[in-house]
Amino acid sequence: MSVLLIAEHNNKEVKPFTLNAITAASLIDQDLHVLLIGSKADDVAKSLSEVPLVKKVLHIDHEIYENYIAENYTAAILKHADKYSHIICSANTFGKNLMPRVAALLDISQVSDIIKVIAPDTFLRPIYAGNAFATVKSNDKKKCVTIRPTSFEAAETTGGYAEIEKIDA
Repeated sequence: MSVLLIAEHNNKEVKPFTLNAITAASLIDQDLHVLLIGSKADDVAKSLSEVPLVKKVLHIDHEIYENYIAENYTAAILKHADKYSHIICSANTFGKNLMPRVAALLDISQVSDIIKVIAPDTFLRPIYAGNAFATVKSNDKKKCVTIRPTSFEAAETTGGYAEIEKIDA
């Protein structure tokens, strides 16, 4: 199954940590789809489609998403989660607010703040304020994962030709 990455943006441009999360997500599976939830964010969709690691951009465009509210985003993500083995987001304020809600409603455990992808179900993450590391293996059928963006290089932003699919809010 494919990986679904939730894009962080301001309806005008992609936030830089999304590019780091794209790199990490591509290490889990090469079939990487990006979910863009926003309002009048066509330029953001176009820029995401040009990232070579992205295979498809799912674009939800509705005025209700003009400002980020985790509860609104969660409903949109859950509507599309069935088709994906992993749901990925950056481990910053955006992801730390959003992903626990998604994981709870899917009734699965979240794997937080990974710094390395060992296998599609196995990740390395810091514990004890970064003084130790834990290898975490998830047996959940679907995995919610947050990525520590500074542990991965930002994805290239040119040279890709991903399909942009407009989907309902």
